[in-house]
Amino acid sequence: MGPNKTEAGKPSRLRVSTRRVAAMWAMCVVIGAGLGWALRAVSEWAASVDGMPLRDWISVLAKVPDPYGTVLCLLLGVGFGAEVARRTLKDSVAVSVQQDRVIWRAGRKTRRIARAEISAVYLDGFDDLVFLGIDTGELARANNNLNEDAVKEAFLRHGYPFFDADPHLEQYLRWVEDLPELSATANALLKARQKALADNAAEDAAELRADLAKLGVIVRQNDDRQFYRLTGKPAAEVTGAQPDKAPV
Repeated sequence: MGPNKTEAGKPSRLRVSTRRVAAMWAMCVVIGAGLGWALRAVSEWAASVDGMPLRDWISVLAKVPDPYGTVLCLLLGVGFGAEVARRTLKDSVAVSVQQDRVIWRAGRKTRRIARAEISAVYLDGFDDLVFLGIDTGELARANNNLNEDAVKEAFLRHGYPFFDADPHLEQYLRWVEDLPELSATANALLKARQKALADNAAEDAAELRADLAKLGVIVRQNDDRQFYRLTGKPAAEVTGAQPDKAPV
């Protein structure tokens, strides 16, 4: 039975497929094993380079004779890959789409959002599932590992305003330091977030994004540049953007 024929009143449940989970683990473990093999191949050279990070540890690995040294490096690489997979999947979102509400779980966090509060739902690239409120502020943003087509079909089936991209893209402006349009607090947070992006501190950048959202400042980035908009009217009133329609 096709997705568009599902009973409208029945909740649609979305979660990461077993196949995708298995693929993620396999990919990370294989890449990790490759890195471990490469580490073994260059360990003697790396141990001789002054200023090499973790030089003492690499020196210990270089002194372990084969085949034990190779096996040890492979195990370290596999362990590293497994940890990357675990961290990537631990906050994967699971969503229950209902007629009157959305319930999503990410890791240990659970959030319930009433249908009446939502003005737009969209996928921000391949990374995040985003819910916007009536004032166009972000109600929630969660890491998305779900099938994009299944997400779109589920929300449209239950009558939610789903967009293929951020419906407010035309409203974003480039941020530079000390903009007079923004408060001193917002400028300080954006400056701190710029540093977090430069340092590849993803968790700090996400926390600062959430802090800015509380101030009514929505932010996105393109490479090392940040763009912002202020919360306001629904997308259709400002840009003429219209949500997608459910298949018939």
